[in-house]
Amino acid sequence: MLHVAEADVKRLLPYSKAIQLVREAYVRLAQGQAVSPPRILLSVPNGASMFFMPAHVYGQKTVSIKVARVNVENPQASLPTVMTTIYAYDAITGAQTSEVEGDWLTAVRTAASTAVATDILAEKSAKVLGVFGTGTEATTHIPALMLVRQFDKILVYSRDKRKRELFAKKMSQDHAATVVAADTPEQVARGSDVIVTATTSDTPVFNGSMVQSGVHVNAIGRATPEGREVDTELVKKSRVVVDSRAQALATYGDIIQPIREGAIRESDLMELGEILIGKTKIRPLGGPTLFKAGGLAVLDATITDYVLNQLSR
Repeated sequence: MLHVAEADVKRLLPYSKAIQLVREAYVRLAQGQAVSPPRILLSVPNGASMFFMPAHVYGQKTVSIKVARVNVENPQASLPTVMTTIYAYDAITGAQTSEVEGDWLTAVRTAASTAVATDILAEKSAKVLGVFGTGTEATTHIPALMLVRQFDKILVYSRDKRKRELFAKKMSQDHAATVVAADTPEQVARGSDVIVTATTSDTPVFNGSMVQSGVHVNAIGRATPEGREVDTELVKKSRVVVDSRAQALATYGDIIQPIREGAIRESDLMELGEILIGKTKIRPLGGPTLFKAGGLAVLDATITDYVLNQLSR
């Protein structure tokens, strides 16, 4: 059985390729050319949240299943908040063929998914990117989004002042960009054209009333029924796009709770894949746009198959 290390994934998966693969995966799923069941969530009381995510794209040699483990208390034990492993199987025989270390793959595919959504939902004139969070997801989102928009400035906020200042300095150096550590969440919410929430917060990280018409928000961090990164005010006034309607209604607190409150209806949700194939059009209602994603297994399956094919050459 092949073991694929993080270093192999980093070497074989540039951001531009990841964006291409993710776009193709959304299209294939929307066209009925892939199987990607809603993920299974198992929460251990006072322990980890476990996500099981199988998928297969018709015509590919592999079927994959990702097992993601999340515990926001892990850093206290010197462990990552999120840990992921992808297991690949021969699509014909069912025999296991490989085990792929999935942390970097997940972070890059998530950033690529956000880039695809931002490319079709954000204003072409967007110049300021706002990022909530300073972890791996925030790290991968900056270069990915710089491929789809020309940002003049990037604002970063997290609760730890030292971490956000160090993060801003490193991102400025790594990407030759103007990255500024914001003093408050309000500075990011009011001053950004595109916003990314890449946190594990259970409560909204900014006040949605501060977000102006024409701003695009990507909520890609917390994706459990009880967790929320954005508030009902933002969801209510936004045109809402999700990666999967079924998954959003089952496990995304950012969507579930506003529906329960009567702020939006299930019919208000648009799927990214359906927009990409022209089945659904963005509703011209004005206001902000919101992309809520928790990650689809079909994205992991598509990228895993690509990485394995590259290694077999």
